[in-house]
Amino acid sequence: VGRGRPMVELIAAIVVDLSDQKLYAYGAADTLLRTVPVSTGLASSPTPTGEGKVYGKHRSVTMRGSSFVAPNVPWALCVTPDQVICLHGAPWQEAAGQRFGVPRSHGCVRVPSPHARWLFEHTPLGTPVTIRP
Repeated sequence: VGRGRPMVELIAAIVVDLSDQKLYAYGAADTLLRTVPVSTGLASSPTPTGEGKVYGKHRSVTMRGSSFVAPNVPWALCVTPDQVICLHGAPWQEAAGQRFGVPRSHGCVRVPSPHARWLFEHTPLGTPVTIRP
């Protein structure tokens, strides 16, 4: 084992629980690494449930929907094959003083920025993601 920086454990699985508006990041052997409050889709634009994986990673991306354009969305981990549904930072929500833990999005999973960056830095492409009701 080398010296210097400590070994950082990679995320082996992510679970988003829509009922409690939390994200759970797991390491090897199902070790819970972090629990994070999130904001998922509103009733009018729900976050889809099911099994997926991290298909794409973007430090900054412009997201578009039928009623919005969001430039410079940070730390995006896209979890559907079309990369439409992503876990990402939401600096506009933080700037507005809106807390996490309640549905607010158009279907994505909004994550507080420091946690979104940590997820981005520690989650490899292909990591399994489960979104449960």
